[in-house]
Amino acid sequence: MKQKEINKNRVAFFLIGLYGGGGEKVVLDLARGFTEDGFQVDLLLFTCKGSLLETIDSRISIIDLNVSRIFFSIFPIINYLKKNKPLFILGTSEHANLILILAKMISRTKTKVFVRVGMTFSDLFKNYKNKRDKLIPFLIKLLYPKADKIIANSENVKRDLIIVSKIPKDKIKVIYNPKFIEDIKEKSQNGVWEYPDKFKILAIGRLGSQKDFTTLIKAFALVKKEIDAQLIILGEGGKRENLERQIQDSNLKDVYLEGFVQNPYFYMANSDIFISTSLWEGFSNVLIEAGILGLPIIATDCGSGSRELLDPNSNLDNQLEKGNIEYAKNGILVAKQDIENIAKMILELYKKPELREKYSKNIKLRSKEFEIKNILEEYKKLI
Repeated sequence: MKQKEINKNRVAFFLIGLYGGGGEKVVLDLARGFTEDGFQVDLLLFTCKGSLLETIDSRISIIDLNVSRIFFSIFPIINYLKKNKPLFILGTSEHANLILILAKMISRTKTKVFVRVGMTFSDLFKNYKNKRDKLIPFLIKLLYPKADKIIANSENVKRDLIIVSKIPKDKIKVIYNPKFIEDIKEKSQNGVWEYPDKFKILAIGRLGSQKDFTTLIKAFALVKKEIDAQLIILGEGGKRENLERQIQDSNLKDVYLEGFVQNPYFYMANSDIFISTSLWEGFSNVLIEAGILGLPIIATDCGSGSRELLDPNSNLDNQLEKGNIEYAKNGILVAKQDIENIAKMILELYKKPELREKYSKNIKLRSKEFEIKNILEEYKKLI
């Protein structure tokens, strides 16, 4: 093969870290999927640390960029592109994406740059506090259109990109998050259940503002007044102490903050319902995974991510206001921070096993669309 030609058997991914974020998990699944499809896969890492490090498929080549600051990643990436010329390279965070676009522009290689967006920027930008971060929206508007393709993980994320960042819609392609469905089913059988024999409510996510576990715990306090149930929350984050204090101050029992776990699927398989109280989402990985295992879902209507999963044929621009409930095709939608109705829907699913069975069957069927083979075909169409 001539040095100037693109290596049509090599693809690459770039991650800032491996600390358990949804986007990081998506990239690792894509990397494994392309490996199993016969591609040579490189994973470029700013930091070779994190809870996901041991989950990387052994056939994937890990390249530690070995730099002290994220911006300095641009130089080894330029060298990598010039030397290896992969068919494409994909990033999944604002910083990683901007670096990849700049690296391609400077290196002048023919490698395609795909930037994945997994969250609505209108919500993300609200959390930017320091001056450096506030520069990011400007750089996104300037540089994202120069990517070969922008991949949004939901229709709502795509629309938000167009509105907030003024990116042309033909630059954006919606591709859902991939899942190894049989692997999830197999892992769900591995473990020992050590919780009391009572109604089990499961929630998963980083212990931060986005997932709004504060509202969930308040709703659970109302539930506990009527039934003997338990709430299990998987995930770690900066709000742990606040949540622990809230639980203690409310004198609540049967709330378990279990931190990060390697196998959340076992918890899903042994729970009665799954609940998401997020204030915003792109397209939630854990909702898809809970659906694969047939767990009935209650989710806040926080953008088209949850609505797109639970009621894909509805008007995705709709968003419930407090006081309203929607019995969607594949689960129940409630308004954000609607404590009373979240509690009400938990109690309704508890009292109506036939409703749980209906939602279990429907969400299993919907979740088949996210099988890794189907998602890989969507990516291949771009190259």
